Amino acid sequence: MPTFSRLKRFAQVLRRRQPDLTVVLEHIKNPHNASAILRSCDAFGVQDVHVIREAPSMGVSKTVSSGSHRWLTIHFHTSTQECLRKLKNEGFKILTTHLTKKAIDVRDYDLTQKVAIVIGSELEGVSEEALELSDANIIVPMVGFVQSFNVSVATALILYEAFRQRDEAGFYKRPRMPKELRKEIFRRWVEREL
Repeated sequence: MPTFSRLKRFAQVLRRRQPDLTVVLEHIKNPHNASAILRSCDAFGVQDVHVIREAPSMGVSKTVSSGSHRWLTIHFHTSTQECLRKLKNEGFKILTTHLTKKAIDVRDYDLTQKVAIVIGSELEGVSEEALELSDANIIVPMVGFVQSFNVSVATALILYEAFRQRDEAGFYKRPRMPKELRKEIFRRWVEREL
């Protein structure tokens, strides 16, 4: 059975989870990248992560993820269209990370809205299908020779900006996840520790 301090930590973490901020991993192939992204999701209060890939599993490096994958709710999808349409139906704005002339600096986008951030594969980026279903393209501004970050670094930077905006708006000061869902996730976490 988890100690009282461990149970208290579960409750503290759940109070700060952001139910209206999610990340979608579209065909991420490298387990190191996937693991680093999951770690960033946990660190910035994302509970739900959507994974689009053919197999309903993903390789996770326990060292890189620091076990963070254990505390997230991971949803598997085999189709980009199915995943993004589902999120749109739930009221999420779909944001792709794609370099175009119309791309918006991530700092200029209101990330306090209900948003799903789509991270494309390491080599190809986001798919045409994802671009067609997106509400906006966001980019992390850069001033060097390279035009893109590694997918896990880009995700961390975008999530940090979401955290910054949401923290300024007071989103981490009060629970935002429905009480019943918090109780259900709390129960799952306790069972995991038994």
